[in-house]
Amino acid sequence: MLKDRLKEARKKAGKSQKDVVEAIGITQSALSQLETGRVDSSSHLPAIANFLGVDAYWLQTGDNPKNIKEQTFYEASEWDENTPLDDDEVEIPFFEDFSFACGAGAIGEALKTNTQKLRIAKALLRRLVIDKKDAVATLASGDSMSPAIRDGDTIHIDLGRKTIKDGKIYAICHGGLFMAKRLYNLPFGGIRVVSDNALEYPEIQLNAEDIKKQEFEIVGWVWQISSIETW
Repeated sequence: MLKDRLKEARKKAGKSQKDVVEAIGITQSALSQLETGRVDSSSHLPAIANFLGVDAYWLQTGDNPKNIKEQTFYEASEWDENTPLDDDEVEIPFFEDFSFACGAGAIGEALKTNTQKLRIAKALLRRLVIDKKDAVATLASGDSMSPAIRDGDTIHIDLGRKTIKDGKIYAICHGGLFMAKRLYNLPFGGIRVVSDNALEYPEIQLNAEDIKKQEFEIVGWVWQISSIETW
């Protein structure tokens, strides 16, 4: 279970919960919930894995376990668009700025002309039942979803999942603006659009008529958030 792998990795790395909290920016409560099994998922898991020196995919799934004490490191090799894909990899479109793709039909056109790619494990897409053709990634901007999503984070989007599950984060297009928000269902086809940074970005509520008039569109479900620390 995630809670067991997380505690094992932290203890073998010689880190306290306080060390993880201060290094990652996660709250003590959120980390405690992960280690007690009250929750079994977090957008912070890749960063936690990196800090503890373990494989992020192993930490999240338990697959391909590695010996935490004696991990083997291999020399990194350079690759470009001409480097053949490994058997367990696929390439997905990557956009530095996805805001231009908002609006009717624009996403499809953007996908046709995209040249930048990210490589990702097939097994991860299979586990989440994400069709490769629906997987894209882009850079996030702004702090409206901080701390879950920080400015410059890479967000991975499943274009095939547009049905709202309350509290999940979705990429949306609202009045021509691309953004990531938590969505909640309201009666009679309405929705709540919620930012984690609620003090600076108040909640928006839209009824069915507003959704049409304000050109609100769900682009897809944000299924992974990757952060890179800067010096």
